[in-house]
Amino acid sequence: MGNDIDLALLRALLAIAEGGSFTAASRRLNLTQSAVSMQIKRLEEIAGGVLFERNSRNVSLNRRGELMQSHARRMLSLNDEMLAHMRDDCYTGLVRIGAIEDYAAQAMPAILAAFMAAHPTIAVEVETGFTPALLERLGDDFDMVLAMHPAGAARGEVIRRERAVWLGSRRHACHEQAVLPLALHPPGCQFRAAALTALDQARRRWRLAYLSQSMGAIDGAVAAGLAITVGKAGLQAHGLDRLTEADGLPPLPTFEIALHRAPRRQSAGATALAELLLATEAAA
Repeated sequence: MGNDIDLALLRALLAIAEGGSFTAASRRLNLTQSAVSMQIKRLEEIAGGVLFERNSRNVSLNRRGELMQSHARRMLSLNDEMLAHMRDDCYTGLVRIGAIEDYAAQAMPAILAAFMAAHPTIAVEVETGFTPALLERLGDDFDMVLAMHPAGAARGEVIRRERAVWLGSRRHACHEQAVLPLALHPPGCQFRAAALTALDQARRRWRLAYLSQSMGAIDGAVAAGLAITVGKAGLQAHGLDRLTEADGLPPLPTFEIALHRAPRRQSAGATALAELLLATEAAA
């Protein structure tokens, strides 16, 4: 019985294989790097040989490690399935979501309310941000990410397509100024890049009048007549007017909102919420 394999050792193996390094695995497992190294050393003793090829940049499974990985996945899957069936309610725990701000503010609340009413034992946490930063944390900090991509470039499951539109306040007519005042997010925002590219190509002069990480702050500045901004046609902020080419503004591109799931076996709660998001958007 001394050679029975602790499932924690198998989880360490999979975490390193998926993350490409002991450092990434230690973050995912919430362990020190030395603790992960000790787990792999113990697993290699049980397996009768080394499991990874190591170089200065990363680590990868060797043939023995790939065989161990295949068995590890089946063992952990069976373990998780057994625990789920042993519990009266397998829909428990925490689902962590990263989402672009306008979708989180306008489309997600009703979906989350319906989900939590159906699964009151599940807690949901939502953090907003820009797509690149959110996707970097998928799997480590988020079970799923709702991200925005240029049309045709999405890598996840596309849930809706949105045309970017100019938004302003016709009471103040900022769009009629010779030098167009803009209210935008900091660099890293895809709408900012699309807006500035479109204006430059149209040779329309502009200035950055208002800069904020907050969508609410930008919408407030636009409503007050400080500037115009860019938003999604289907997620237009209340009280703002859509501006078009007839107002002297260049057309903007179409974007896709995609659901990205963590690259590992998801909890029953995370899977149920992902399927609800897909079904809700498909029916919209």
